[in-house]
Amino acid sequence: MELQYRLTPAHTEARLAETLPQALLEHDQLQTRISSVTSRWQGRLLGPLILLLSLIAAPLALYFPERRFTPEKIIALVLCALIFIPLWWRFSGRWVQRLQARTRNRTPLRSLNHRLIEARLRAPLKAIEGVYHLTFDDQGFSLSKPPRAKSSLTWGQIVLLREAANFYDVADAQMQRKGQACRIAKHSELMDAEEYQQGLQAFLSHCPVAPSAN
Repeated sequence: MELQYRLTPAHTEARLAETLPQALLEHDQLQTRISSVTSRWQGRLLGPLILLLSLIAAPLALYFPERRFTPEKIIALVLCALIFIPLWWRFSGRWVQRLQARTRNRTPLRSLNHRLIEARLRAPLKAIEGVYHLTFDDQGFSLSKPPRAKSSLTWGQIVLLREAANFYDVADAQMQRKGQACRIAKHSELMDAEEYQQGLQAFLSHCPVAPSAN
């Protein structure tokens, strides 16, 4: 038996609407975990690091451009250190916390990352748009998208039958590991609706696994 159907841009948008929110949620959760780890390390290291850099910068500022230390410079350096270090330990905690808060609130790349995720999900969906021919018998089925070669599976090879709003995904173990599947539309504009549904139900009845929700 043969069925014909077309995967259209509308199918692409529908599938994207199903998968994009979860992908964005996973990305935001990952960013939150990374931010949490970064904040903990910032809290431990940022203050001492800034203090160390300040203590290194002060002698260098006094050393250059004359390239020598004088007694006056050394006395000035000691006085600055005696004043700066107590003030630093007194106020650095609040200053570092304020700096961390400003860093956490800045998400300039969030919208860009979301657009990149959407583009990554859209590309393979756009690639499979087109007209398909599905033929099957008691041994298995073949799916072709002219002018590409056919994909063929026996019924015994099928380990995945996943149902979505507008199509079914069918795959063997190897395809499933690669995140690939044969996509079969639930409706076809290329055939009589009743004839297509009868053929689709006949196809599904041959599948050895029950449909699972996406």
